[in-house]
Amino acid sequence: MIKFLILILGIVFAGTPYNQKKVLVLSDNPAVYVSHSQFFNLLSKTYRVDYKNIQSNTFNLQLFGEWQYDHLVLFSTTNDLKVSIQELLDFYDSGRNILLLGSTDQSKYFRKFLNSFGLDMHEYGSSVIDYFNNIKGNHNIVTTTNVNILKVDKPVAHQGAGLAMTPYETFQVYGLVRGSETAFSGSNLSHNIIYVGATQGRNNARFVSTGSWEILSDEYLNNSNLGNFELTQEIIRWGFGQSKILKAENLIHRRLDSDDIKPYNYRLREDCYFSIDIFEWDYQKDQWIPYVSTENDVILEFVMLDPYYRVPLKKGQGAKYELSFKIPDVYGVFQFKINYLKPGYTFLKIAEKITVRPFRHDEYGRYLVQAYPYYFSSFGTMAGFVVFLIAFLLNK
Repeated sequence: MIKFLILILGIVFAGTPYNQKKVLVLSDNPAVYVSHSQFFNLLSKTYRVDYKNIQSNTFNLQLFGEWQYDHLVLFSTTNDLKVSIQELLDFYDSGRNILLLGSTDQSKYFRKFLNSFGLDMHEYGSSVIDYFNNIKGNHNIVTTTNVNILKVDKPVAHQGAGLAMTPYETFQVYGLVRGSETAFSGSNLSHNIIYVGATQGRNNARFVSTGSWEILSDEYLNNSNLGNFELTQEIIRWGFGQSKILKAENLIHRRLDSDDIKPYNYRLREDCYFSIDIFEWDYQKDQWIPYVSTENDVILEFVMLDPYYRVPLKKGQGAKYELSFKIPDVYGVFQFKINYLKPGYTFLKIAEKITVRPFRHDEYGRYLVQAYPYYFSSFGTMAGFVVFLIAFLLNK
């Protein structure tokens, strides 16, 4: 009877919020829990949320060497966080995700923290202005349809400061929502104005920052003509690792004429078959589904010191990507490598080491085409010697 009760309790508690991942929300302004109620409702549907004051000492990101939360939401203010910037970066480096809702008057602490991710907040007191794309003629409430990576079908409203990216584009820093062509903020023109920026680490941890709190506020989320509600959903899904998550498995390589999987070595100029299964997480179905790349950009490299081959894999059945090729005429230690860095998706880095050996002495052809002149000269010499011998013996 006791075992039965324990089993029932286990099943019940397995479906409670206590089994969900934990999010810590830090803010020193209680008004945000009213002005951003829609955002918090969306957050609490999927996660177990703890709310703490940014100045409080009653929370610990890490306790006894264990991180206490999976994700972190920060409402930036003029006050500094009690936690050091290095501890926040350690939290991120451990593979956890951070969402920062910025503001133009945020403290140097938050600006310095933002700089750690290749982003920068515009000048103090600045605000994005757009005389052509705005709401009801208010040029301080701007709109844009320039949304990348995230799926938003309607214009997004923004009010407040903008973000700037590092002068160079990288494969890790993205402008998720950029200003329209007519937007400006002081000396910053449209190409350098970002409303929502993001960084994805090499460990696939994600950091998302907004230029202002208002972009996720109820004022814009409740407006059915705007895409801020969709944007908020997408930020939570993407920023906290629910969407655009890839995994690879079932890596296979073999000789084309053999069923022996993953042989230790290959011979020069052998025909080789390579395949791998790539899946994408579907948060709606709550399962892995085959990943479909429409850009033919899953590249296989066959590398020793430098790639001898760099060719796209062909889409096969289901989740399979495959390719057949000939081993190069060079022996040594090679690697099958896939370094898939598609913007917005988790990075796939795969390497499999193999050896390429030369021909054994009994694997060369009996007669080589290149040696035919030598064969003819040898047999010609022997034939000439026989003719000379006959002529010499029969000649008196």
